[in-house]
Amino acid sequence: NGPMAAPLKSLVETLIMPPTGLYLMVLVGLALARFSGVQRRRRIGVSLAWAGGTATVALSLPLVAHLLLASLQNAEHIPPSAAAIDAEAIVVLSADVDCDPPEYGEDQPGALTMLRCRYGAALARRTGLPVLLSGGVLRPDRRPVSHVMRDFVQGELGIPVRWVEEASTTTRGNAEFSARILAREGIRRVALVSHAWHLPRATAAFEEAGLEVLPAPTAPHAPPSGLVESLVPRGKSLRDSTWAVHEWVGRLWYWLGG
Repeated sequence: NGPMAAPLKSLVETLIMPPTGLYLMVLVGLALARFSGVQRRRRIGVSLAWAGGTATVALSLPLVAHLLLASLQNAEHIPPSAAAIDAEAIVVLSADVDCDPPEYGEDQPGALTMLRCRYGAALARRTGLPVLLSGGVLRPDRRPVSHVMRDFVQGELGIPVRWVEEASTTTRGNAEFSARILAREGIRRVALVSHAWHLPRATAAFEEAGLEVLPAPTAPHAPPSGLVESLVPRGKSLRDSTWAVHEWVGRLWYWLGG
């Protein structure tokens, strides 16, 4: 939990998660196959290289990406016509941030964070519920993500933000620190906004922190439009598969008590 814990965790995660982990598997396998003087190690190297390459191609398929993300999307959507929902506040979870985009000159919500902010603002506009934005500092030289979100939600979407949670760097931290803020206001029941594939883990974390949760999923992953489309490797699908693998690993980590 020291100052180096977060960067070290991020480095380890980058090295073992796709796609970097798969690329490293291929490189190590090729190195063993080429330079090892032991036949058994060469065979292991060839197997590693094939496994890494095959997994990279598989995770790049739209069909695989959709199946992985769809396996995480189990929360029912709030009807778009609902003017009232069973919650006392809306909590919007952060994701990514665009650092110093040249057309704006200051940090902006990333694509994932922007989708969550838009849906949270739409819910607040319909229901009149107060909004809490949750997300801390991702890099030591940057503002908390929740501050970037607040500028966007208030300045561009026209929705007031009641609370900003700025200490968290993980989903579990989102839950713990948000729960503390809301407890001071006597709030126990929240509508939790995040991507449909992230909500199961987030909901479990918020319930563990003592809150009652109404899942408010946004941006569910849609299936490929056809058979041919589903079997053509795409960079976007590799990214989507990586999100899904990250979620499943995160759920396993939380289950193990990490």
